[in-house]
Amino acid sequence: MSARASIAILACAATILVAAAARADLGGFTIARFHTDLTVQANADLLVEERIEVDFSQARHGIYRSIPVCYTDRIGVGYSYRFRLLEVVDEHGKAHETRVRRKGRDVRIRIGSADRRVRGRVVYILRYEVRGALRRFEDSQELYWNSTGHEWNTTIRTASATVRLPVAFDADSLVTVAYAGRFGSREQPVEIVVPGPGVVTYTVTRPLAPREGLTIVAAWPPGAVGFPGRVSRALGFLSDNWIVLVPLACLGLLWRRYVRSGRDPGSYSVAVRYEPPANVSPGGIGTILDEQVHLRDITATIVDLAVRGYLTIRESKKELLWGLVSSEETRFARNPDKSDADLHPHERRILEGLFESGHDVSTKDLENEFYKRLPGIRSALYDRLVDQGHFAGNPSTVRRRYVGGGFAAGALTAGVGILWVFWRGGVLPNALIVPIASGAVTFLLFLFFSPAMPRRTHAGTRLRMWALGFQEFTARVDKHQLEQADARSVFERLLPYAMALGVASKWAKKFEGIYDQAGPVWYASTHHHHGFSTHAFEQSLSGAMSRAGQSLATSPRSSGSGGGGFSGGGGGGGGGGSW
Repeated sequence: MSARASIAILACAATILVAAAARADLGGFTIARFHTDLTVQANADLLVEERIEVDFSQARHGIYRSIPVCYTDRIGVGYSYRFRLLEVVDEHGKAHETRVRRKGRDVRIRIGSADRRVRGRVVYILRYEVRGALRRFEDSQELYWNSTGHEWNTTIRTASATVRLPVAFDADSLVTVAYAGRFGSREQPVEIVVPGPGVVTYTVTRPLAPREGLTIVAAWPPGAVGFPGRVSRALGFLSDNWIVLVPLACLGLLWRRYVRSGRDPGSYSVAVRYEPPANVSPGGIGTILDEQVHLRDITATIVDLAVRGYLTIRESKKELLWGLVSSEETRFARNPDKSDADLHPHERRILEGLFESGHDVSTKDLENEFYKRLPGIRSALYDRLVDQGHFAGNPSTVRRRYVGGGFAAGALTAGVGILWVFWRGGVLPNALIVPIASGAVTFLLFLFFSPAMPRRTHAGTRLRMWALGFQEFTARVDKHQLEQADARSVFERLLPYAMALGVASKWAKKFEGIYDQAGPVWYASTHHHHGFSTHAFEQSLSGAMSRAGQSLATSPRSSGSGGGGFSGGGGGGGGGGSW
């Protein structure tokens, strides 16, 4: 954000604050003289004495003084000053009656008695202590202070300030500047004098109109002031921006939850084997491995149904434009003699979805139709694995629960943070950055953990080990290790599992040469002209099922200071009025 944009935003915020102050001010007074004495302490505290000489033209109880103590920097980080009022007295040292309360970003000091009114000239001397007002840079230390504030709805005829440093620096060691005018002004009608070592005076050379103020800057070499350490600064940051702790707390809770409920139980070795697991479909194996139902798991299940005789798969080349253009076509034909009574619910849903419009369909027929079945198929497969005791809960439901919980937690974090910003009087819109970012990070943490939160049971973990063992088997087994007498049965029976696990190509290569001229009875293709190859067969089948998967999922489209200063910058500021 540019300096001009920042000033414009701050000016808008100041205008709102000024309007509110003007409504509270009863008027009837002018400020004859406003002098601020600023004493910089060696421990980085600042002692402030304001001498405000007020001429009341109408009877009033007194004045109030509003001093900002909460701020927001350009990147949205909040910071505040520790404010302590020491006393409010008149020119003779007699205490004025005061009442102090916090109002948004300001400390508001009401001076005067509700039982009596005053007229004429009254002197108010405010003494208070501020911690955290000084700024530190690599080559300097600095006081940047809004001496009078810009929220006085009256004239200040004479404005001045004095800065006293803890070390007697000469004038050549100091950098001084001052601004006077409305908020954001860079005018410098200010006389600056260094009357003695370590002392600087600032005097405005003209009266300040309503809503104008004096801002002073004094910078000196490093080392004169000892600033708080890192721990103290970190605690101060967290007290002003505590909302950033919410994502950290959520991270701890999510990790604890993962250790207790998300991590798989037990530790099992990988067993190298090629016997299929009992009563678990290829789609179930693929789901067990990564806890998600992919299209690959569904197409592998379709191939498994073909192996078991429920349907046949035919792949052919369809010529268009008198043979100039051709396209691949995959068709599925249902076996009417095979009952689906023994199928698992997700298998039955797949079969019903494929042949909803007839017993012989192409992938083209399934476009824009089969996708409606996918949520039910996925849900049925998840439920099957839960019922079999492989998952502690439906993985899809668990993930949705954490994503939904994360959205709620993120929204709540941002909402509470924004309420906190309004309560403490942060400068908008910058002050919204930290709460919104905290809410976003909270949601992203839940989103990041959600895939890891589904939990396999002991049975599910053992089944995952079978899947890993099968993957290892396809990479390590030699052809002579296979049971040649039953090689075709082993190949076809486990091919759908290999497809679900992404190792079908390796699996097919291990069985090269087990067929004569003809291949499996459940698959036909026009590509095999020179003898049957299991590898070519797998490539053809995988290509067909990949294209089929795309068709199955197809749905119809829907419509639809280092850079300068300005008057009103730095600490201090505010304003006041009569009551």
